[in-house]
Formats: sequence, structure tokens, C-alpha cells
Amino acid sequence: MSFKPDEIPKANILIVDDSPDNLRILSMTLSQQGYRVRCVTNGEMALVSIHNLPPELILLDVRMPSMDGYEVCRQLKANPMTQRIPIIFLSAADDVADKVKAFEMGGVDYITKPFQTKEVLARIANQLAIQNLQNQLAERNHRLQQEIEQHKKTEAALQDAKAAAEAANYAKSQFIAKISHELRTPLNAILGYTALMQDDPSLLPEYQDYVDSIRKSGEYLLKSINHILTVVRAESHHLSLNRQAFDLFQLVNEIASTWQAQADAKGLNLRVEWDSSLPRCIYADNVKLRQVLVSLIENAIQFTQQGQVILRVKGESQHLESQLVEPQMGVSAIGLAKSCQYGGDRGFVDLSSVDSLNSLDFQALPLLLFFEVEDTGCGVAAHEIDHLFEAFFQAEAGQQSQRGTGLGLFISRQFVQLMGGTITLSSKLAQGTCVRFYVPVHWVQLDSQVGQLCEPIADQGSASQSPRQLGQSSHATTAVMLKALRAEMSMNWFTQLQQAAIQGFDQRVSQLIGQIPASHAPFATLLADWNREFQFDRIVAVTQQVLEQAL
Repeated sequence: MSFKPDEIPKANILIVDDSPDNLRILSMTLSQQGYRVRCVTNGEMALVSIHNLPPELILLDVRMPSMDGYEVCRQLKANPMTQRIPIIFLSAADDVADKVKAFEMGGVDYITKPFQTKEVLARIANQLAIQNLQNQLAERNHRLQQEIEQHKKTEAALQDAKAAAEAANYAKSQFIAKISHELRTPLNAILGYTALMQDDPSLLPEYQDYVDSIRKSGEYLLKSINHILTVVRAESHHLSLNRQAFDLFQLVNEIASTWQAQADAKGLNLRVEWDSSLPRCIYADNVKLRQVLVSLIENAIQFTQQGQVILRVKGESQHLESQLVEPQMGVSAIGLAKSCQYGGDRGFVDLSSVDSLNSLDFQALPLLLFFEVEDTGCGVAAHEIDHLFEAFFQAEAGQQSQRGTGLGLFISRQFVQLMGGTITLSSKLAQGTCVRFYVPVHWVQLDSQVGQLCEPIADQGSASQSPRQLGQSSHATTAVMLKALRAEMSMNWFTQLQQAAIQGFDQRVSQLIGQIPASHAPFATLLADWNREFQFDRIVAVTQQVLEQAL
């Protein structure tokens, strides 16, 4: 490395030599180069001068009376305040032993007398450059240590803030859940009494309208509470999938039938368009799929004043393999995997030899199911589209209608993503909106002689279990009780029970459970336990089994 004289900072240099002639020569030479020079003739004075004003470099003669250069160097290096000052030894001796001792004492260089001016200047400039670089490095290390300490403090503060936020979020979730539960109890009573009053033929038409208004407001409030609870679960990552085999045709037709009356009341054409290659039965989370479709169709009808609302259902295979690849699974499912059939553009599972759907790994048969809900409504402005899936966001049309909480699309996206899919939306003002989403599903084929999706029915003796034991028992035991109940209750009753569970009307569920004969008290108690804990997905699952068996 080379150093130019103008690049070296002009330092404060102390010269220590018992020869005044040497001091004059070195002082004049260094001063002409712009250095600030100080001179002393002995070691004792050198230590006093250095402690009073530390220099940036010392030229130190080795041979001096009283205290030689080695002792001066030793004391300087023993003092933390002066140990970093570079020392260049000066000596008339040119033997190796003196040079080695000089470096062992802590010297950085050694100049032999008589001096060569250029050599002295070069060595001084070199040591000052090194010292300058070392000082810069030390300063940077110091700043780096400060930054590390600051980062540690910031990280600790962030961890504390995160812990506080998590605690606050948990408290909020608990509070909302408790308040929602407290609101549900009187709200369900209101809805229950309004249902009874609507069935009262002696009620005047004017009062019937009042009761109907109360019912609609109560249902809207209950839906809002359910939405808020779903958002809380999503924020706390408590959402989970409950996959089961179900009739896709029945699911879509029930949804369309439910909303047909509202579409007719507004003069809208509500229709369903099917892909002809779709199978009837699939394996997925039907409760969440239903809620997404209901939310999208409800929005479409609400914001469409004329024209039509179309629900399209299409199927597409994710893998176009020529033969089935056996998935990783337990022994109980291997027989089923070998009996699975796989088509060129779709795959399905034959349930004729299934012992347990829940034990299967369907990784070899993933397929995509596409849905579209298109309307000819008011549409959404381009600058609002990117915000529609945010919680509590409402487009201008929604704000004007003063209806909704702005949670429908947010929850729909949460459910679609949880099911492994994606949801998108396109819209034009005054022309309409189209919401598209897909979810991966597993297509299922039922054996013609097996009209059920539950596990094989166990011995009837298991029906004597207590409701608490029944709630913890196998699906087969539940199937026993369900089969016995089918002989007593109508399909209409099961349909009403499922609809009430899907909509979250626990008061209505309680009314329907109250219609179960006393001979089926264990199963009625099980349903009541599920209803009391708001485990509507379990009620939907068992009623779905009965409804599909009736097809």
C-alpha cells in the first residue's frame, strides 16, 4: 500500500532524544512537512509530556541516561490511556537483538542512525496511516456494538409488544366470544317466539308484518355475530377443515332453492349451470363450501335490481396420469386404493370397500372444482376491487344500502384459502360482478348397493351407551343411533335440522331436537350437547348422511 503525503493527516509528534542536534534536525524536517512537533531530552520528561497531552506518534531514542527508551515504552504500554500510541524507536545500534527487543516491547518500527530524511518521513507516514485505519476500525466496531445493543433493545421491546398484543388479542377473542354467547341466548329466544307467532293464524296481518320485521332483523343480527366469531377464529388461527363425502348436486340445489324466493321477489332469473362431466359426490368441507356459496349468492341478489344471477360449477383434473399412483396410507386403506378407479380427465373413489373415510390419504386423486357467481348488478368501481376482500370494507353500493358488515367476502376468502383454493373478483360499474374461486376436492363414487357415507354399522347393543360416551365413541356407533332415528323422523325434519344448524339458529335446533321421541333420548341428548357447544358442523355432518342415504 502506498500513501501520498497530502493524504496523511498532519499529526502531533513527540520526539524523545538526549541529543539536541538530533532533535533540531528531526524537528525541522517534520515541521517542514506540516507536522506539529514537540521535543524532550529524557524519559522522565517524556512521560510527563505524554500524560499531559498524548501525541499521535512518538519517535523514541533507545539509549538515554537515567531512563532508556525501553523503560519509557514499557510504562506507556502498561497504561491503557497511552498503550495505543505508535512508537518508532531510534538507535545507532544496528544489531538484530536490539531490534527484536524493540518490537517485543511494543514498538511498531525501528530507524537506525544516522537518519535518512526520506526514510524517516516514509516510515512516519506509514505508521500514521496504519494508526488512522485502526482508529477508524475501532470507531466502526464501537458504532457496530452500539447498533447491536440497540437492536437487542429493540428486539426485546418488539417481543414485549408482541406478547402484549397476543395477550390483548386473546383477551379480545375471549371477550367477543363471551359477549356473542350472551347475545345469542336472548336473540334465539326472540327468533323462537317470532317463529311461533308467525304460525299463529289469529295474528292480524299488520302484526304479522311487525313479527316478520323482527325476525329478519334478528336473523341479520345473528348472521353478523356469526361473522364476527369467524373473523376472531381466523385471527387466532383456530379455523379447521371438516372434510366428508357429500352430494354436490344436492348442496348446490339446496342453496339455489333457498334463494329462489328472494330472486323471484326481485324479478331476477336465478339459475345454475353445470359441467356435464361433474360427479355427484365429492369429498371436501361441505359446511365451509356452502357458506362461501351462500355469501356470494346473497351479495349477488342483494346488489342486482334486474337481470340475472348465475351460479356455474365446473370440474377440472389437477393430474392427468394414465394410471393410479398408490398414496402413502395405513394398511386399512390399501385395499381401497387398489380398488380406486381413475379416468382420463377425472378420478373417483369407489366406497364399496371403505372402512373409514377419515383414514384415507387422497393425495393421488386431487382435482379442482371451479365455481363462478355472476350477476348483472350495480358493479364495483375499479379502485375498490382490491379492497373488497379486506375485513369490514364496504364498496360504495354497500354503504348506500346500509346493509352488511363488510365481512362476507373476507370470510369467504379465509374459507377458500383454508380449503386450498383461490378466490378472485372482476367487476364493472353498472354492468355486473363475477366472483370466481376454486377448491381442490376428491371425487367419490358410491357403490349402487351402498347408500351411505358413514362407517359400517356396529352391534345394536352399542345404542345403550350414555350420551357423553356416545359423543366420544366411533362414527360407527353414531351411525347405529342415526339409523334407528331415521325410522322415526321424516326427511323434512332432517332437512330442517340441517338448515337450522347451517344458519346457526341454535334455538330452532333445540325446538327440532325436542321433537325426537323419548325412545331416542341418548341421541337427542348428544345433539343437544353439540347444539349447546355450537358444534353445528357435527349436526350438519350426521344430517347430511341421512339425506344422502335417501337419494
